[in-house]
Amino acid sequence: MEDQRQYKRFPVQLSARFLGGSDDKWTSCSVTNVSREGMGIEIYLQGKIHPGEILQFKIIIPAKEELIKTTGTVTWSKDLKEKMSFIGGIKFFNNASEEMWNLLEYAYTN
Repeated sequence: MEDQRQYKRFPVQLSARFLGGSDDKWTSCSVTNVSREGMGIEIYLQGKIHPGEILQFKIIIPAKEELIKTTGTVTWSKDLKEKMSFIGGIKFFNNASEEMWNLLEYAYTN
């Protein structure tokens, strides 16, 4: 399968929470990589996230003690049965906001 990403992804390990999908409460997740247009996530869930779902995120930037809020669409997801989790790709809606530039700055410099 050919990689269709337009922008380089930078590996990160950030704690986050998301709202959306089949649940109406904030659920913990990890951000595993970040690019200008999206991010990779890992979620420990019994349910599943599906491509096309819209999720809201609160991402914690530890060095600045800052909370980045963003919204995005699930572009793909994969069940990691051995880890009882899901990984997925998110495409941002608001990638031009100042908060998103702060997230990218963190990813580029760490």
